[in-house]
Amino acid sequence: MIMKMKVCANRAKVAISSEKSVFTPFKRFITRLKTPYIKPIVTVCRACLILLSFIGTAKAELYKYLSEDGVTVLDSHVPARYVKNGYTILSADGRVLEVVPRALTEEEIRARDRMLAAQQQKEKLKQEQKIADQNLLRIYSTPEDVIRARDTKITSIDNFIRTSQGNLQRLESQKRNLESTLANIERAGGTIPEDPLNRIRHVETRIRTTEREIIEKRTEMKALEKSFATDLQRLKQLYGAREG
Repeated sequence: MIMKMKVCANRAKVAISSEKSVFTPFKRFITRLKTPYIKPIVTVCRACLILLSFIGTAKAELYKYLSEDGVTVLDSHVPARYVKNGYTILSADGRVLEVVPRALTEEEIRARDRMLAAQQQKEKLKQEQKIADQNLLRIYSTPEDVIRARDTKITSIDNFIRTSQGNLQRLESQKRNLESTLANIERAGGTIPEDPLNRIRHVETRIRTTEREIIEKRTEMKALEKSFATDLQRLKQLYGAREG
């Protein structure tokens, strides 16, 4: 309500200003007449001019919309039942001031939300890639640095696997020796003591642990090779883009 009053007041000011510019020559003429009954006439004419200007300004906007029959309607307002279909605001001389689109359907809203989610995911991946590139450039100065780092880690893992395989062979030999000793005791009709059995169980536990460690290190080696290959390819792309 306050906004409408402000708009009306502004329009009235514009009308008064316009009236002053238009009416000034006539006013000067009337003033020279010095006739007592002229002043009321001037006041009435001024009020009529202001009123006409205000009315013309107040009706400066028209609304164009489609009825349920598909007929284009021009009116001073849009009925509530047609708002969801969209409408156009026109000036008095037919200029388009604003186009209000129709309301989206539920399927369109879902499609819009899916598109927004896809865009957000794309931006997220782009930002993550940017951070990863910055980290890659901070760690490695050249592609050759990636190769050296890869070879160092792969060699370390390979040495661990070789050492573990040697330990595994010794444990398996130790187990065979213990089992052979127990077999000789059993063939001789003796009683197998508990201590050799416990030693065999202990060796078997160490064998399983060593085998598991070897498998884990081989898996780690494959993952490292894949990771370094990805880093090397990306770093070449980054440096290629820089050189280009």
